[in-house]
Amino acid sequence: MMIRINLLPVRQAAKRESGRQFLVASIGFIAIASAASFYWWYTVDGDKQAAERKLADTQVRIDELEKKIGEVNNINKQKKEVEAKLKTLDDLRKKRGGPVKLLDALSTAIPKKVWINDFVEGGGAVVIHGQGESHEDVSDFMKGLTSVVWTPKGMGRVLERKNQAATARVELLTGDGAIEDFPVSQLGTFFTGVELKSSEVEVVGANKRVKFEITLSANYAI
Repeated sequence: MMIRINLLPVRQAAKRESGRQFLVASIGFIAIASAASFYWWYTVDGDKQAAERKLADTQVRIDELEKKIGEVNNINKQKKEVEAKLKTLDDLRKKRGGPVKLLDALSTAIPKKVWINDFVEGGGAVVIHGQGESHEDVSDFMKGLTSVVWTPKGMGRVLERKNQAATARVELLTGDGAIEDFPVSQLGTFFTGVELKSSEVEVVGANKRVKFEITLSANYAI
């Protein structure tokens, strides 16, 4: 007589065990996938927030720089306005003092035998009409005009200046009229562009006169 064994309950138990293992594996996989996804999201979100903070900090620095640039531009604008006002005041001062200095310089340069009839000055350009006893006197007058100079101690008249010399002997026209030697580099010519425009001999009774017209430019700078 054969003994029969019913294996169906064993098979069913094995299937149930296999199902539980599959379910556990699936749950584990889902858990791992979820953890990985969360870690990825957390990392990306952290990078995003860091980038946003960096961008915000950069914008703050840009705003600060733009503010500073605006302040610098405003300072430069104010500086230019002040410089323009100072230049205007300096021009007015030079124009106001110009004719006075011009008369001082002319009186220094005029020889005894030369007379000034009139002169016209405008913006430093000067036209002189006068007369002298001879052409030599007119020539001396022109030389006298070119000898008037500015020195660190005021207006002066060059008495001696040798060719290629580093210094010149100058008679100061202020104070006690002292005579000093100055480096040529420190001297500025008062009259420039001295030019004889015309000259003619005029007979007045028994005397002769040389009438002349001279043009030049006056440097009023101190």
